[in-house]
Amino acid sequence: MRVGRRRLLRTFAAPAPLPTIIALLPAVVATLALLPASSGGRPTHGHAASAARWGISDDSPALFEDPRFGWLKVRMARVVMAWDVMHRPAELAWRDQWLADARAHGVEPLVAFSYDPRHQRWLPSLSDYGKAVRRFMRSHPWVREYTPWEEENHYLQPTARDPRRAAQYYNLLASDCRSCEVTAADVLDEPNMTSWVSRFLHYAHHPRIWGLHNYIDLNDGTDAGTLRLLRLVRGEVWFTETGGLVWRYERLSRRYIVRGSRYAARAASRLKALASTSRRIRRIYYYQWRVPLTLAQARRGRVVTWDSGLIAPSCALRPAFDVVARVLGQNPARAPRARRDRAGECVASRRSR
Repeated sequence: MRVGRRRLLRTFAAPAPLPTIIALLPAVVATLALLPASSGGRPTHGHAASAARWGISDDSPALFEDPRFGWLKVRMARVVMAWDVMHRPAELAWRDQWLADARAHGVEPLVAFSYDPRHQRWLPSLSDYGKAVRRFMRSHPWVREYTPWEEENHYLQPTARDPRRAAQYYNLLASDCRSCEVTAADVLDEPNMTSWVSRFLHYAHHPRIWGLHNYIDLNDGTDAGTLRLLRLVRGEVWFTETGGLVWRYERLSRRYIVRGSRYAARAASRLKALASTSRRIRRIYYYQWRVPLTLAQARRGRVVTWDSGLIAPSCALRPAFDVVARVLGQNPARAPRARRDRAGECVASRRSR
């Protein structure tokens, strides 16, 4: 029975004999228990539970050395690298270490390609892109999951102006590795998402998996962007990046937007329900594990422009970690302790939490 809370309460607005009210009370309580919790005026849709698998999106090899990562029993992780990483020895060594550590820990890697840091607005030709990614795949045959280009509709990405080229990258990668899982597009839930994906669909060959970074939905407590993509495309949807914001640097306004760790935890607590909007949502990669710099340090150097980490720079657990741990069936009170070593990384502590 679908009865709104206000309608149900209006039913008992008129005076009634006390015995009648008492007799009806169990039925009222049972009906209220079946109604969805209030969403503060926000739209809510979804199934009773989400079957999505959880992973972590973070580029640091130190992720695998943190004892809390292994304790969570996460078996998926995502890394972003330049599309021409094979021509960049320093970055390649860093990414190879990440991939080797993932493999050693039994973690399934999702590799997402992106721009060359030296030429951020340059979109490579299909030939150059193909040669580079084929070379990478030949060198890393155990990697079976790819994203051709990340955040393709973001205004700073060169793919934002050329959905056709982005679709060609997908077609090439999916054709070259038919046994791989390849996300067709990897988009942010920004206003231009619908128009961008619509144009992408004209050129993509039979896409089966889509990547979504639904930061707006998660942090604003909505599901509008997620539902828009679900209506627009067929196949699986993976939340390839999503997380509760602690702080970020806004390039356009040149200021820091600070939300705090408790705000991030409240956002993280909405993630399971957001993933339950459709059974087609099959994966969640939480971004990110840890930023090594504090906000004060970031303000001075502006090397880091985003923090949605589950772990604080001090290596302490943030409230969002507790949220994610509980979703994964773990008791956060039993998480192992960690400390910062001399290199600034989180390593196991002998003391229990």
